[in-house]
Amino acid sequence: MQPAWLPTLRAGIGLVVILSAAVGIVLAWGTIVVALMVLWLALGVFLVWASRYERTGTTLDEGAITVVEGRHPQRLTRAGVLDLRTEGPAEHPWRIVAVLRDGRTLPLLGVPPGELDRLRRWHSQT
Repeated sequence: MQPAWLPTLRAGIGLVVILSAAVGIVLAWGTIVVALMVLWLALGVFLVWASRYERTGTTLDEGAITVVEGRHPQRLTRAGVLDLRTEGPAEHPWRIVAVLRDGRTLPLLGVPPGELDRLRRWHSQT
């Protein structure tokens, strides 16, 4: 899982890119280089926009699993989860999903498949 400060760093880099593109557009106005500066500006805008949605992950506390996708946290209680299982080939699973009571599956972001036993122990507690 990525450090908490990484999205802020990417947003800062995006702001620097935007500022440098704006200066480049002003200095290169009337030349072909303006087209490149507009692309550079678009990259900066994308970095700032994307960093807003990077805070994803899963936390496990005493009463629930909280899955955060961008800015949308979802709290899953033991009663709301029907099953926990892996996805992918049996010998090399690549993620864990929670099967909810309504039949939907929700990937547990940032949780390695090796944690499945610990999550199942949590789920079986009463």
